[in-house]
Amino acid sequence: MAASASCWMIWWPACLPGWYCSPCVWHFEALMKAFVTLLLLTLVSAPALASRDDPHVVVIGLLGQKALLKIDGQQHILSPGESAGGVTVLEVSRQDTLLRINQREERLAMGMDTGGIDLRQQRPSIEINMNANGQFITNGQINGRVVQLLVDTGANTVSMTTADARSLGVDYKRFGERTGVLTAGGPVAAWAVTLGSVQVGPITVRNVVATVRESTDNAPILLGMSFLSQVNLQHEQNRLRLTGR
Repeated sequence: MAASASCWMIWWPACLPGWYCSPCVWHFEALMKAFVTLLLLTLVSAPALASRDDPHVVVIGLLGQKALLKIDGQQHILSPGESAGGVTVLEVSRQDTLLRINQREERLAMGMDTGGIDLRQQRPSIEINMNANGQFITNGQINGRVVQLLVDTGANTVSMTTADARSLGVDYKRFGERTGVLTAGGPVAAWAVTLGSVQVGPITVRNVVATVRESTDNAPILLGMSFLSQVNLQHEQNRLRLTGR
């Protein structure tokens, strides 16, 4: 009895060699049960780890309720509930997007990738304010010449008229290829060219694909996805932020 009482007070070291008193056994079993329970809770609550089979995802734009993602090198514009390349968009906010990547969820801010790298660090950026017509228009440069640009995420390329091209010294007939584009007024003949550089604020992108429309409209030069896909976009209320990579 003395051994059992002593064991209860200071645990099993007080037991005589070869003895297994009931308080010791009870205490040991309780400790093991608590340890196993804690281990199971940790495993259940721990987030799923990234797998080598997971796609590489970069958030390159947050446009209202849409996320512009680069998934394994391919660009996708997805709304909540839409999927591509094993990635499903669950939520989109002004600051970040919640994604389901295979069986795990991950929240990424604009400019972040699934490797935890912030692509915005020490990158040039510019903010463009929305005008009264709901457009984002800014000055820029094409091949070193100042132009006015209208941001258009619905345009596949930078797009200009033949008059714009001539004023910029773009010899589309010599270096371009015949093509066509679909405008609000219907199909229009055009030329596909490559611009040496397009600059918006401190951001410069080189070798940008563009189309030269055989049109006489007075629309500004469209800053389309051939430029925008190479920068990070963040739409916040009446401002659009472009960040270089």
